[in-house]
Amino acid sequence: MSLLNELEKELRLRETGWWGRLSETIPELALLSGTLQPPEYHAEGDVAIHTRLAIETCPVGCDPDLLWVALLHDIGKPATTRHNEEGRVTAYGHANLGAEMADEILRRIDMPEKRRERIQWTIRHHIFHHSWQLKKPEDLSKKQRKYLVDPDFPLLLEFLRIDSKASQGNPAGMQAYEFYKELYLVETS
Repeated sequence: MSLLNELEKELRLRETGWWGRLSETIPELALLSGTLQPPEYHAEGDVAIHTRLAIETCPVGCDPDLLWVALLHDIGKPATTRHNEEGRVTAYGHANLGAEMADEILRRIDMPEKRRERIQWTIRHHIFHHSWQLKKPEDLSKKQRKYLVDPDFPLLLEFLRIDSKASQGNPAGMQAYEFYKELYLVETS
């Protein structure tokens, strides 16, 4: 069995000790433990806890690329997390850095290029809703409409749902998911 297949089996089955085994193979995961997040958005705790919750939220039999996005979506946070003077925790640029790191990790385990690009694109854009800040469908720009009809947008949308559920105590994520799901359905019907 290839390393890729072994890791995907770990992600799917999540048997006792799965996180430790993944962290041995992907050492970047160990840095997630102890990396703080803003408690107003992540009541669940540090990045490692959030990441495990995201993976555990993925439906049984889901697209394996969704599991990889869940595993690696915040891999850039340890390097970008800062505490400002007011004590606020930020991780500006974590999505872009995370996409680059994910590409390196996925190359190491011989992930096929097409899948690697899809996962990387989703990680890079996984916080798109924060910058879009749309209130109504009429506010969509041409560029945003292109995102909605991108063949990889359904993966991004499903990950928004997963990430929101794993961000305990923050209902805004699920509201964003419902809003963008509706926009996607309107734009692609």
